[in-house]
Amino acid sequence: MLRLMNGMGLWKAVLSGGGEPMVEPEFCERFVHEIDSPNLEEIELITSAHFAEDEEEMGRRVRSLVHAWRSRPSHLAQANFTIRISLDWFHAQRIGVEPAARVIRLLGEEGLRDVGCYVRSVLLDGDTTTEKLAESLGGSLTEMDDYQRKIILPDGRTILVYFKNLIVDGRMNQRKLSRLPVSLPLQSQADVFGKRFEGGQGKNIPARTYNGPQVRHLEGLACLIEDDGKIRILEGNDPHRCPNVRDVDDWSRAIEYLYADPITVYLVDNGPQDLAALLADAFPDSLQMAADTNQLYHLTELLLADPSRRLYATLRTLELHMAEGRVSADQRLVDRAWELFSTWAERDGDAPERG
Repeated sequence: MLRLMNGMGLWKAVLSGGGEPMVEPEFCERFVHEIDSPNLEEIELITSAHFAEDEEEMGRRVRSLVHAWRSRPSHLAQANFTIRISLDWFHAQRIGVEPAARVIRLLGEEGLRDVGCYVRSVLLDGDTTTEKLAESLGGSLTEMDDYQRKIILPDGRTILVYFKNLIVDGRMNQRKLSRLPVSLPLQSQADVFGKRFEGGQGKNIPARTYNGPQVRHLEGLACLIEDDGKIRILEGNDPHRCPNVRDVDDWSRAIEYLYADPITVYLVDNGPQDLAALLADAFPDSLQMAADTNQLYHLTELLLADPSRRLYATLRTLELHMAEGRVSADQRLVDRAWELFSTWAERDGDAPERG
């Protein structure tokens, strides 16, 4: 994984969750110590701070990470190091706010203040987690602005708290959410929250957007390497067709494989909302799926959930690219593929018109 990432030309390298990286602290230290690219600006570690339930363990682990960063070989990029703490209502129910507060306090000590730190929360009505964190730190809290609040600490530091929207189906479901003392505000709905990431043409293209506290539209790609080794573009490729770090450790080979797929090229150019519109001719539920889901970063998986959808999307995007002169294909093979799709559609009782 490190060999592949070090060839990607990164500007930011993030060791992320969907789990907790610090259950494997030695790997986290190695990642911080070895990750590299010529223009690497920042290394970010995302943690719930669960390891900080014990003061001594917390100090040892954080200092080990900082040492791994400070001792990076001189020929590697001199990137900044940031610890991002995930803390929201759900985390607080399990471990409270004190572990996060311990990490923030430690980073205020002399010799550690050059380590970046901010908090990622989830925007929910009825959630007082951020207020409790500010109280534990003895700080004051600013009002919300662009999904951000700031904790002003007594020692002069400012800790940013960035609020994202709750991906409901990733945590629970609407019925379970309705039973909790928190709820989704309008600003946490995907179609509202997603406006924050729209580019100059009014499109939200996750594959080309950094979705952190400060939105950055990329000349490159927002990429993921998942725990099973799959190399993906964020909402930018068919999740059923991914290279794997176990099979390829060269980024040029990985991107060549990804870009051989017309769906991927279309998603990188246009984003999943446009793919939903393209699919709607054959699968009318696609538009409703895009409008209703609060899974801002999982729409592509929903749109391409079954083989018939994937085949239709492949053929539509392929024909668009053929018409634009971007690719050539044997028309007889394309026609045979359309016949196969029609056979599937008739079998399932729905035979839409060819796009």
